[in-house]
Amino acid sequence: MKNFKIYRNYLNEKECDLLSNWISDNKNNSFFKDAQMNGIRLTTRYSDNFSFPKISYEIQNRIINTLELKEYSLANFKDGMVASYAEPGDTCFIHTDPIWVKNTITLHCNIKISNSEGGHPIIGEDKIHLHKGDMWIYPVSDIPHGSDIVTGKDPRMLWIFGFSVSKKEIEKIMDNDH
Repeated sequence: MKNFKIYRNYLNEKECDLLSNWISDNKNNSFFKDAQMNGIRLTTRYSDNFSFPKISYEIQNRIINTLELKEYSLANFKDGMVASYAEPGDTCFIHTDPIWVKNTITLHCNIKISNSEGGHPIIGEDKIHLHKGDMWIYPVSDIPHGSDIVTGKDPRMLWIFGFSVSKKEIEKIMDNDH
């Protein structure tokens, strides 16, 4: 089974801008909190009392259809999504994520929604280079992952969609070509 899968240009410029503008407009609100990953990143992961933009739910449904998810649960954060804002200088230490539902694997579908430099994901032994609109998926509860340092002058913004899926489902997703 592959460690990760990349969908280039999964979101178009307008979709990325709608999501990144939502983050920019809201990052100073109390529902954005320290990501607790030894960096200087803010995230919605630890909050419930807010509303994501409508477009994020449309994208979540598109991902479910793209991956042909049949049996899944949303990850254990608000609506199975996380918005992430990382200033230059941020990094994320190597870690694995929790399993939210017994006998499943936690799958993340992350989308880079800004034109930042650095902050490249490190998944297992691989560092992957991405562009605005690219989505990368991987079993975060099975594979150690993190990122290198965000460089340049622009923040790195991500939208994360999380799912709990069976081992059989994850193998089908990761081994199928798209």
